[in-house]
Amino acid sequence: MRVPRAIAIAAACVTLPLLNLIVGTACHEVIGHGMTGLLCGGRIRFVEILGFEVWPRPTWLGWPDAYGHCHIQAIPTHTGELAMRLGGSLSTWLVSVLAITALWVRHWRGLPRLALVCLGTWWIDLLTYTLPSWGFRRSILWGPVHSEPYQAATSLGMPGALFQALVVVSSTLLAGALILRLLRDRASVGRRNDEPPP
Repeated sequence: MRVPRAIAIAAACVTLPLLNLIVGTACHEVIGHGMTGLLCGGRIRFVEILGFEVWPRPTWLGWPDAYGHCHIQAIPTHTGELAMRLGGSLSTWLVSVLAITALWVRHWRGLPRLALVCLGTWWIDLLTYTLPSWGFRRSILWGPVHSEPYQAATSLGMPGALFQALVVVSSTLLAGALILRLLRDRASVGRRNDEPPP
């Protein structure tokens, strides 16, 4: 029995953003904070993703006030601590840059293309995590009231206005590049469909 197209589209519209959020949060916490913290000499005490403690023991902790948390202990230097805090959102931003670049370098199809498009939206993490530096909550209506990457960058010596400008400009460029790539792909598919059969 075939699933009606409308139901399949609705399921994808719910499943894809949720999966993208889970994987993006894991990247932010485990690679961004966790790996950076380890490289700076610290050790990971626990990792929480969307209310689940995933390490060292899987446990439901209840719906959190943040998307996730990677608790790093014993980083020996203050600079290392700041780098670890900045690493979270920078990791997802970097993945977005690489994914969008890959979409432009080669014409992908099917699941690889869908995965790259999803990864290409991860610039949103750095932008939303910078919102509290303008007085908003991270998710406008809920979430942290402090901007972890902004505070880390300014503590490392970067002027706050410069950091905010870099976030806004890079987010705009990445969003534009992703949208333009999708529009060009759609136009090329339309042109192929209009071609008469041989």
